Parts: sequence; C-alpha cells; structure tokens
Amino acid sequence: MEQRLTRREWLATFVKALTALLAFVYGIPALVMLIVPAFRRQKVPWVKVGNASEFTSGEPKAVTLSYQRRDGWVIRTVRSTVYVVSTSDGSLKVLSNICTHASCAVRWERDRKAFFCPCHAGYFDASGKVMEGPPPRPLPEFPHKVEGGVLYVRLESV
Repeated sequence: MEQRLTRREWLATFVKALTALLAFVYGIPALVMLIVPAFRRQKVPWVKVGNASEFTSGEPKAVTLSYQRRDGWVIRTVRSTVYVVSTSDGSLKVLSNICTHASCAVRWERDRKAFFCPCHAGYFDASGKVMEGPPPRPLPEFPHKVEGGVLYVRLESV
C-alpha cells in the first residue's frame, strides 16, 4: 500500500528543508566570522622606543613601552619595560627586564654596574650575561632596528 503526501504535508516538508538550507548557508559564514578571530595570529609590531641618540651613555636606560595588542576579539593596551644598552662600539642592545630564573623583574644597580634580580639575588652584567646567582641564561635580547634615527623594538617571545 502506497502512502501519498498531501499537499499540506509536502509544503510543510519543503518549507522545513528550505529553512534548514538557508540556516546552513547563512550560518556558516556568520559562525566563521565569530570563531576565526580567536585563532588568528597577530603579527608582532615594531614599537617605537625613542630617538637612538638618547641612548649614548654607558649605563642601561629603562624604557616603558605602551602598545596595542589584539587577543581574539579584545584589543588592549599592553605595557612592557625594556633596557636599552649602548655598547662600547656604539651599537645598541635592547634587553628584557625579566629574569631567566623565576621571571622576576630586574633593575639596574649603579653601584655594582649590574642588573639585579631581588628574588634570588641574581646578577647580570650590562650586556645581560649572568654574573652570579641562579639564573640559567642571560637576559633575552629583543630584535631591534634604527630607522631615521629612531629606535624600534619587536617585543616577541625570545
């Protein structure tokens, strides 16, 4: 025995199928627009540190930088501190202020002419090399460049 659909049943089935198709066609791009930004990797920007001529003294200079970073859908202002060191040959180094032992902030001590980590008494020389204490590695150096007399740094994970 063959069962036939009535016109009303056929129309209801057609409308449901059309609704499902439209939901799929319009839903996928909307879903992609919501999800993709969370997985998009942002390029690390070059952040302006200052005029290269400011960093000529033989002593490291702490500079606090402020820049915008995008995390998924959120854009926030990030602050980071770096030390700019003028070497004996006149070139510049940009060092992290984070100790390689326990991720504490280091500070420059004029008396000892060294970076000091107060957490476990770690010392680094002006070039970032470990002098004493538990730090396993020197202070990380950030990629940097001088363009038009202005120093820029890329604050990527090193």
